Amino acid sequence: MTSHTRSPHFFVSPFAVASSLAIAVSAGNAVAGGFEKATLWDAEYSALAGAAVSSVNDSSAIFFNPAGMAFAESNDIALHVSPTFTTTNGPAGGQGTFIDGETNFSPAGGFTGLFKLNEKFTMGYGIYAAGGAASKYEDVTVGDKFTVPLPGPFPDVNVNAVTGDYSTDIQIIEAGLGLSYRINKNWAVGGTYRLTYATADINLLATQAAFGNNVGASVGYNDMSGFNTFGVRLGAMFRSDDNRWGWGINYRSEVDVEADGDYNYRDGTGATAKGDATAKTALPMQISTGVDYQVAPNWTLFGEITYSEYSNNEQIKFTSDDVSDLAVPAINSNWEDQYNYRIAAEYTGIENWALRAGYIYTTAVVPEEYAAPTFSTPANAHSFTFGAGTTILDGQVALDFAAEYNMAENDSVKGGGDLTSTTKAYAGKYESNAYALHASVKYKF
Repeated sequence: MTSHTRSPHFFVSPFAVASSLAIAVSAGNAVAGGFEKATLWDAEYSALAGAAVSSVNDSSAIFFNPAGMAFAESNDIALHVSPTFTTTNGPAGGQGTFIDGETNFSPAGGFTGLFKLNEKFTMGYGIYAAGGAASKYEDVTVGDKFTVPLPGPFPDVNVNAVTGDYSTDIQIIEAGLGLSYRINKNWAVGGTYRLTYATADINLLATQAAFGNNVGASVGYNDMSGFNTFGVRLGAMFRSDDNRWGWGINYRSEVDVEADGDYNYRDGTGATAKGDATAKTALPMQISTGVDYQVAPNWTLFGEITYSEYSNNEQIKFTSDDVSDLAVPAINSNWEDQYNYRIAAEYTGIENWALRAGYIYTTAVVPEEYAAPTFSTPANAHSFTFGAGTTILDGQVALDFAAEYNMAENDSVKGGGDLTSTTKAYAGKYESNAYALHASVKYKF
């Protein structure tokens, strides 16, 4: 049965809600930024710190730079798996607390394919993880247990603490259909049409000062899902005559995400509210540009900068047709734009093997003033990657493997920002880390 009661305005963790509805990085918590981890899938390019925009020339180009499909030497189909493990720690129990979160497992990966139509045109397709987040604190207790005396014949109100899981599980999946055009020996352009699907399951805990004490509250946005049927990636790539160096650029359009699901509210006074809910946020516009250069016969260096316009995500809005007064009708995120600086190297001096390693520096998206325990950590992040690749069956099958580690930490977050109209961000220590293993199998034909 649907309830139409009005629920009190208690603070709910902004990031959890926001992230959940938006992206799905899927591939684990975003560590330092928004809805995306610095690398997602494809073992070859994950080992190269995601610096693929200038050199990708297989079916993964549908994601990294669709222009690169035009430089493919053969058709291919590929399977990518990237199991990811993330942990977030922070003041999930309220101001002055520090709780170790659970380690979360997020399956991530994709399936991609490429087919050369003729010498000029190449078509690509795929379905793959495009974003997400995973964070969980188990059996967190918030609020005080106390009694509120009422005047006259009215019975006293017993207020109890609230215990539950404080968690976010978000997945963003993208299906793409791409086409590239080889202008000449050196230049190519391409584009990918994107269909985006997001799911989220979020459970939030918080406290609100009332009656001279703290009243605990739980808010859930559960079974949320939604489609966006139009988005694009547009790219261009240049390769030198001797193929020793190249340059690329990739543009991703902003995708609005509107997810529908269920709303559940309860607090220490016994008040409850249930109904439907809709959340609105966006996966922002992004531009990547980079170069690669063969500095010696067996050594190639890669560099890339990725800009994501998260400053457009000023607020995450929630509405309901069933609950007249949501506990959190809006979250003031006030995010900042993100930059990923990627450097990597590849060594091919061992017969039939390529060794790769890279580093990513990611600027913080969440300002300290608007920090929340299930948000990405309000700190710059560091990612370390390495891997190797080889071929079998006379080069017809490529095998690539990689591993990565991401970390972000801020021991003295100031907090204090107005996350909602009635609540402020918690000060304290925030940290997160993630590690992932990547494996890709590509069949050329």
